[in-house]
Parts: sequence; C-alpha cells; structure tokens
Amino acid sequence: MRKFSRGHCPEVLSVDQAVWTERWLARRAEDFGAKFSWPQRDGMALNQHLLPGLKAQTGDHCSYCDGYPVSPPGTETIDHFRPKISHPAEAFLWSNLYFACNHCQTRREQYDEQLLRPDSVDFEFDRYFRWDFTTGEILVNQRADVADQARAEITIQLFRLNTGHPGLRRRESTRRAAMQAEPLDDFAYRGFVGA
Repeated sequence: MRKFSRGHCPEVLSVDQAVWTERWLARRAEDFGAKFSWPQRDGMALNQHLLPGLKAQTGDHCSYCDGYPVSPPGTETIDHFRPKISHPAEAFLWSNLYFACNHCQTRREQYDEQLLRPDSVDFEFDRYFRWDFTTGEILVNQRADVADQARAEITIQLFRLNTGHPGLRRRESTRRAAMQAEPLDDFAYRGFVGA
C-alpha cells in the first residue's frame, strides 16, 4: 500500500453525481437487494470513464496491495472504499473510489472505520507497516503505537494483503526496484556478464 495523491474529481463524474446518487438511493429504498450498476455516459459505462484517472493516480498499481500489473492475471476494477451497499450515498463520491485488483476487491462489503486509505494526508507506509523482503509479506510495524498497529492489522486482514497475493511477484518487484537505485559501481553486475 503506497501513498498517492488524489486528483480532482473528473467532470464526467461531477456533472451528474447528485442525480446518479439520488437514483441509486431511490432504487435501494424500493429494493434493498438492488444490484448496483454503473450508469452510461456517452455510450460507455461510467466506470470505464473513471478507470484511466484512478489508474494514473497510482501509476497503474492496485491502490491497496500495490500489485502491478493488475491485468493480467487480475482484472481492473473500481473499489468503493466504503461499500456501496452499506454507504449508498457515497457510491458516486470521487474520494470513495479506488483502482483495485480483483483480489483486493473480494473484501466486498467488509468494512471497518479503521481501514487505512493510501491517499489520506497522514498516511505513511512506514508508520503502519514494514516489508518482509524474504517472503514478500506486509507486516504490522511493531514500533507503531497500539492504535496504528490495530489499523494496520485490520487493513492487512480485510484486504487479504498476505493471503492469496503473489508474494513472489511482490518480492521480485521489490528486488528489481532496488537494483535500479544502486549505482552501477556498487552493483554486483559481474554475475550478469558471461565468464
């Protein structure tokens, strides 16, 4: 989970946001089990208009697990941080929408007010978590205060950050990223040169 800055609400959402929210609330009032669907705009589902902006904010990484690339093997989805079923008034709220892989999306309606938002002003990865570079797991930062540890634990659990995620892929991405940061003179490149 990397920190990112949220961009401005795109016009395609802001123009009819109130209307779409009102319609969704009315559908939910009539039928509590109503299935959510993205409205159409210019012949295309709204989520297809929103995906490019949401992806750009995270550099095409999943907002939660930092998985890259999301597709394939995953599917590019838009997650409602506060679930649209239990928080229907926020279904079309820009600050509630996150680019996510289908693995992180499987939390569905599970929600806790303590869940961490990677675009929160006070979010810093090291405040809540630490990496285990040998396993690719995200762990709770044991040096954090008790409240921050609880928030990290809930986030790891609900987004299943260490369950079913490609830990080897995460570890490999970390290794490659570290290689790019090393000056060539300090890098053990001889292993890559044929003897």
